[in-house]
Amino acid sequence: MIGKIAFRSALSLLCALGFAVRTAAHRAEAAASDTVTKSFVFTPGDYGSRYYRIPAIVTTCDGNLLAVADKRIESMADLPGKIDVVARISRDGGRTWGEYVTVIANDEAGGYGDPALVVDRRSGDVLMICTHGNGLWQDAPGRITVVRSRDNGRSWGAPLDINDSILCTGADGTQPIKNVKGAFASSGGAVQLDNGRIMFALVVREKDKRGFLNYAIYSDDGGYSWSVSATPAHTDGDEAKVAQLADGSLVMSIRSRTKGGPRQFSYSYDRGETWSAPVGASDITDPACNGDIIRYTHGGRDILLQSIPAAMTNDPAMFENDTDGVLDERADIAVFMSGDRGVRWPSRYQLMHGSAAYSAMTVMPDGDLGVLIEEEVDGVDGYCILFYRVPAERLLQAMSGR
Repeated sequence: MIGKIAFRSALSLLCALGFAVRTAAHRAEAAASDTVTKSFVFTPGDYGSRYYRIPAIVTTCDGNLLAVADKRIESMADLPGKIDVVARISRDGGRTWGEYVTVIANDEAGGYGDPALVVDRRSGDVLMICTHGNGLWQDAPGRITVVRSRDNGRSWGAPLDINDSILCTGADGTQPIKNVKGAFASSGGAVQLDNGRIMFALVVREKDKRGFLNYAIYSDDGGYSWSVSATPAHTDGDEAKVAQLADGSLVMSIRSRTKGGPRQFSYSYDRGETWSAPVGASDITDPACNGDIIRYTHGGRDILLQSIPAAMTNDPAMFENDTDGVLDERADIAVFMSGDRGVRWPSRYQLMHGSAAYSAMTVMPDGDLGVLIEEEVDGVDGYCILFYRVPAERLLQAMSGR
């Protein structure tokens, strides 16, 4: 046991040292510019694929950026389909990106899609969580799958199917979630709590029920075995993300199933076992789109950041009068900011204008924010996936109203 503790401590120290080295380099870069920069990461036509969708991003223990996405080889459609999960690494803060790496490829049972990423600080491993085979709308659940990298995303191991420990299609199985008709791991980001617990949100369709249930799925041994929250955070939600607050409690940000409804938030005070009734945020109008939530601590601030298309929040009256459905509700990605645990979101940084959908965020070693988004680009069929680097000073100014 002492040997394992010493080994984990050494890995954590190496992870911290990697961040420190990168932080010094990134601070030098930041001194030269306080402007937002962007780069293309996944573009339709690249690497033998017609389309790309569903971004996820983390900062790995060596301080580099790891981005993954669905390689939707033949169609823009969700699972099931011919879909691989692919990755690229940036070693210069998002200015350039390395070669494509296949995390996991489709097989005779179907594609792999909708990836979520998390770094295990204890081991340094990166975990990618996705769904295999069926998507959410088929009459049998897809297989929830975990893939591991021990070298910061350069190579990936064999997939681990965790369905048998968390869900079953019947009413009398040993798994905690029963009568499952469809299941889907929420894409973008998973989270590691301060005690080492790794967690992601699962969307579940039960037989003979109309709503979607949001469960927290968690591991206390670095992603090798998995458990389920005792209660769902929502009984009619959609894709969701979890963040940990300063006091150790958790907040789950949940996509609204109603276009134009408020973003939903639920809280847990027992590390994800039970969840409060969800509450809508009056200052975030959700276009029924996936977004990301993370805790951001920098420059004396301790806030929550929520990325989401902000077109409906920016001008709700415009969409109330859009009787022919011409206007694009999935547009104008913004990063909303909350200093009170997600109750109110009074400030935001408007990242871009134009048609855009899913987004994922990571905090870089120097405090800058990295945002990976799906964005429509003139002359390109389908979404390009772009990386935006937002200087920390820009965020803090937006929070202060300057």
